[in-house]
Amino acid sequence: LPLPDLANQLTELANHIRLISCNAALPPAPAVATCDTAMDTSPQGTVEGPPTDAVAFRGQQPSKKQRRGPREFHFSRYRTRFVALELMYVGWAFQGFARQDNTENTIEGVLFSALRKVKLVPEAAVAPISDLNYSRCGRTDRGVSALGQVVALRLRSSARVDEPEAPLALEYDYPRLVNKALPSEVRVLGWTPVPEDFNARFCAQYREYKYFIVQQRLPPPPPPQAHPEVKTASAATSQPEDNGAVATAAVGAAEGSGQAQAGPSAEPLPGPVPDTDPNLDPDSVSDMDAGTTRCSYSLDIDAMRAAAAHFVGEHDFRNFCKPDVATVRSFRRRILSFTIEPVSTSTADKAHQVFAMTVRGTAFLWHQVRCMAAVLLMVGRGQEKPEVVSELLDVEATPGKPQYSMAPEEPLLLYACGFRGLSFRRSTPAMAGTMGDVAGLMHRHLIGAALTAACHSRLTKDDRCTGDVAALLSGVVGSAPHIPLLRRQTEPSVEERMTRRGIPWPPEPRQLGRGEGTGGADEEVEDDAMMME
Repeated sequence: LPLPDLANQLTELANHIRLISCNAALPPAPAVATCDTAMDTSPQGTVEGPPTDAVAFRGQQPSKKQRRGPREFHFSRYRTRFVALELMYVGWAFQGFARQDNTENTIEGVLFSALRKVKLVPEAAVAPISDLNYSRCGRTDRGVSALGQVVALRLRSSARVDEPEAPLALEYDYPRLVNKALPSEVRVLGWTPVPEDFNARFCAQYREYKYFIVQQRLPPPPPPQAHPEVKTASAATSQPEDNGAVATAAVGAAEGSGQAQAGPSAEPLPGPVPDTDPNLDPDSVSDMDAGTTRCSYSLDIDAMRAAAAHFVGEHDFRNFCKPDVATVRSFRRRILSFTIEPVSTSTADKAHQVFAMTVRGTAFLWHQVRCMAAVLLMVGRGQEKPEVVSELLDVEATPGKPQYSMAPEEPLLLYACGFRGLSFRRSTPAMAGTMGDVAGLMHRHLIGAALTAACHSRLTKDDRCTGDVAALLSGVVGSAPHIPLLRRQTEPSVEERMTRRGIPWPPEPRQLGRGEGTGGADEEVEDDAMMME
């Protein structure tokens, strides 16, 4: 029993004992339910064990805490404020951004659960999400992360309905409140009030993605076996100048005997040549083996940059997406910029360099970024020429999309969403907590990178491995032969897909205006992963 109830029972028992001592006629005394040996008193003062029936406590009043039920929160007493929230999340463990009926393991699922927990939005049964004027800038797919995702919705304000609107300095610190109820992989970075007609999807000026790839430095091929006589001649030529006559005689004797071959084979082997690749980490130059001529790499970054330049501008990207003819009427999109630059990382393995493919555009089709990354990786591996991008963008020459797999989703990051005149408010306590959480995630992944790099380094130095180590590291050995994209079977064209659905193909697709992130209601402008796989 609770301590107050037990104290009440002991007090009643003491009163009964005092009355018995005065020979007063008393009803049966209530027993202490928590005692192993319950007590009762008789008129003669003897102590007996009475029945421990709950009827003896029927008249007992419950405590104040027991009488008080769950407190009901009245949202009608508070004003609301229409705000935009900037979100960051690592989406590897989530089933995408958009909420789903069959799972709560989505970014929107955990976000709205946290908003309801801290009483910033009513329960779904009281006020559905549609009543909150909710909108999102992008809809990332399963496994995709984001740093600059933006959503807009109506939240409870700190001011009551009978008070004027609260100044921004006195408003709730929304990021700090919500982050307390969110998992560590999801954080609210900032907030800002927005006009009533603001829409996170249609008001976006651009969306910027980063897709991370790894450039691997491959070991040099084994040097060719030199002829024994050539070794002698080479060794002789490396002697000091005073032995030059001896070296000349040795070479002449070899030529006269016909055992040495004329030509470059009799020349001394060239010395080390410093690598001039601008993408190479300067710290890794010292790790080059003596006697090597030039390091080889798993990806040709310059060729990938030349191919990526063809994406810039307004094009029909039907061959670089998963066509969704049910919602999309125009596959023309404008790419504002496309760069491939190295990224500084703290790893123990200098043989691997991380690059970021950064693409900025007004809008993206379903899986567009991952399809573009897949084709660029084929170019980087030397399987396709850079001109294949322009050939696939020519929908008249290539009306059907060749069958190829998309790039994985884990390296994709929605880096930023651009809005005109939008500046998010950040508080020091909220950012301090977020920085600590991000540092914890980064340390965990850095340790994992160092761990796997140690395993990889030891395996590459295993002399028991037979065959070309460079081919093993580049993944050439055991892989199926590459079929050029333009020679592959194609998927049904957009016109064929629409004919099957009975949808008329628009004769003049609407053109996107300059700086226009979205078009009319018939135009789909979600990000590259607008639907669930």
